[in-house]
Amino acid sequence: MSLFKLRHFWSTTSEDDEYFDQNSLLVTKLNSDFDYIVTASQSGVLRIFNPLSENTDDGQLGEYHPNDVVVERIFDLPILQIGSGRLVSGNQVTHLAILHPLLLSVYTLIIKAGKTSHGNQSYLELVYEHKLRRSAYNLVIGPFGSSQNRDFICVQSLDGLLTFFEQESQVSYVALTDFLMPCPISYIAKTDSFVTCSSDWHIVCYKYKSLSEASDESVDPIYSKPKVVPDWTYNLGESIIDLTVINDIINKEAWLTILGEKNLYSLNHRGSLRFMKRLDYPPVCFRCYILVTIHRAFLKPMKGTLVLLSEEGRLECAYLGTEPCLFVAPPLNVQELDYEKLEKELLELEDVIRTTNNNDVAVQTNIEKELQLNLTVNESIEICVYEHNMKNAANNYMCCVTIDIVPQVSIQEAQLALLVQRPLKIVPNSMFYSNLSEKTSITCYVFPDESTEVPTLALEVKLSVISSLGVPRALSRTTFLPMSLIMEPSIPEKENTHKITLSTSEAPIALPTLFSEYTHEGTSANSIAFKSPAGKTGTILLGKSSERYRLQAESLTTLSLLVEQLVSRLKKYYSQNETYRVSFSSSLPAGEIFEYSQKHFLVKQEVNSLQNKISQLSSQYRLIQKRLIAKYRAKNPSSLKSLELLLDDTYTDILEATEQLENEMDNLSKAQIDLSCVVHLVKQLIGMMEIGSGLMEMINSTFCTRVYDLETQSWEDVTDTSLCYLLRTALAKTDKDKLRVAHTSFEEVKDMSKFEKHLSQVFERIQKKQSLKEEDETEDDVPANENTNPDTSKEDFHLDKPIGSQFGVSSTRLLSARKSLSRRRHKNGTDTDEAVTTVAKV
Repeated sequence: MSLFKLRHFWSTTSEDDEYFDQNSLLVTKLNSDFDYIVTASQSGVLRIFNPLSENTDDGQLGEYHPNDVVVERIFDLPILQIGSGRLVSGNQVTHLAILHPLLLSVYTLIIKAGKTSHGNQSYLELVYEHKLRRSAYNLVIGPFGSSQNRDFICVQSLDGLLTFFEQESQVSYVALTDFLMPCPISYIAKTDSFVTCSSDWHIVCYKYKSLSEASDESVDPIYSKPKVVPDWTYNLGESIIDLTVINDIINKEAWLTILGEKNLYSLNHRGSLRFMKRLDYPPVCFRCYILVTIHRAFLKPMKGTLVLLSEEGRLECAYLGTEPCLFVAPPLNVQELDYEKLEKELLELEDVIRTTNNNDVAVQTNIEKELQLNLTVNESIEICVYEHNMKNAANNYMCCVTIDIVPQVSIQEAQLALLVQRPLKIVPNSMFYSNLSEKTSITCYVFPDESTEVPTLALEVKLSVISSLGVPRALSRTTFLPMSLIMEPSIPEKENTHKITLSTSEAPIALPTLFSEYTHEGTSANSIAFKSPAGKTGTILLGKSSERYRLQAESLTTLSLLVEQLVSRLKKYYSQNETYRVSFSSSLPAGEIFEYSQKHFLVKQEVNSLQNKISQLSSQYRLIQKRLIAKYRAKNPSSLKSLELLLDDTYTDILEATEQLENEMDNLSKAQIDLSCVVHLVKQLIGMMEIGSGLMEMINSTFCTRVYDLETQSWEDVTDTSLCYLLRTALAKTDKDKLRVAHTSFEEVKDMSKFEKHLSQVFERIQKKQSLKEEDETEDDVPANENTNPDTSKEDFHLDKPIGSQFGVSSTRLLSARKSLSRRRHKNGTDTDEAVTTVAKV
């Protein structure tokens, strides 16, 4: 935020039927040591103002007064532009130039001192005028030809004709080449040249001498079209709104500032770019009007005044001033701290925080009552009508998904997002609603976009809303798409490369019952096979004498979807049985997932190498172009054959590298999808190993199934950091290792051997966790001792008591247990002695 603010102290407004533009305001000295403000509307009204001509009695800046209007004159013709300069021969007084559509007039301001209290008498007197051949657009005034103590006028017409006037006489006129529409034009006094914008959006600079030599008064320049060679050109690439020449007196330089539609440019007088600033958004004013132009004026009571003119004719004078801060800091009142009071306040705040955390569940329950989100997936599929990248378009299908949003209260804003994993694609994937109060239904279509394996058929729907009270809420739903969208029936295979065995706690279900949509006459009850979009076959076999299912396929990527569908259908069939579970007890495929990770890593490295190569070739291509331009500009150019050959070879190399990059990008996309399939399969297998919900949450956050690669970060970098954190926290070997600081630094993976080592360690420790859990479950099945105190199994005490109290309780229980054991031993010993004595007597 700027320290300065715009302070308005003088303003006036013109009539309602007047219109202005950037050429309607002029600040100049007319027979005075201070500036006058001149406005000219397109309705033909000219006004000359002298703000602050009279100060108030207390020395403050006065507001608008009728005496501030020096001259007000109404012309019969519209006024296109106004300018000022030394435009009369033999006279160094500044005169006013007024441009009409077909007329150029020069006036002088006459001020006669008044003899009464009514003030001075001012009026405009015509000095000379020129009739124009073409309809004028704008004008520029300057000392053309490096003239001393006099200024000339150049008028640009709508058809690109430049007409030059040396004060009272017309000198020459010339037509610009490559002209389509008139643009702003400026004069650079340092180089005696004119700058404008051509129809192909190039900034062109013409020497005044070249324009004078190209003129021919005997022939109409519009038809003769003399060739005018520009001094320099600059490819701007966009149309311009305005351009201004800034003369740096200290450095003796001239800077050209150009305002484009999207960017702000600054060039020097030789056509070299100084800087460019992109305008992401238009400027915003604190007033309810649009500024057309702004100037700086040196008024009598205040120098450096900003003069603003709006499109409706509101003229204001302002300055940049600061706003004093009226706040005075109170004196410090240092008091001694009451630690007992602070401790009591701290306990109260902790109770508030604990209560707030407990209310999160209630808040989520309330949103379920206020808002309903229903998903309906149509099991029937149809031919896809959307654009996709499938090779065989006839075999590509899509399914319909209907989403119903039922608000029970008024919703201010709602945003719906639908997520599927590649290669699946959903159209549309996001919607936004405002002022939602009635039931809304959205229909979407899901279809495969590429002929690759599909990691999952899960569809995630996330709804974010802001209630009428401004409270943000969120809802999410997950459902599965029909398997027939992806998989086709196939012939079962007896042997395959990759096999996975799953065990169930209940009797197995026949496969035709689980996959009823693929059942037909002659379907085996113990085997079924599916064909993926990639053309690979996966088979599910049912064990005859055991509660096991075996899934096998040529590729591990095919098994991800088969495992997901089999487990979800089994759980749906046994939904009434809470104890039913599907387990996996074999070793995890660590070698296979590392193989796909390494393939993805190598393809990513190749893509980075090709991108760097294209960048180097592009730089080389630009250098050769610059060298060729330098050779062309030389007076005695040498042979350019070698440079042309080098340019052609570089261009050919760029095309070849670009084609290779396109192929590698396709390979990278396929490698990402394959890696996503394998990672999703591993997460499913770990979830069936019963290792605990806490550890499973960390594993889900570690292995991300959505594989994306950024320019500075790849999937391996994030996963390796997560694996290191997992090994030092939840999967640490000892409790002492858990006390060490976890690995939080992020490093780029350059050697995949370390990644393989970390991955293998994580899988080994996960399987050890499973073994320990199975042993604990086996011990829990043994009947407990009758003397066991049930209160000792509770572990909730440490949640409400400090850690010191926990150690005290543990020590007390240990001491009481030792005393109880000694009493038992003493009692048993006494009974044994009595028994021995009795036997001896007998």
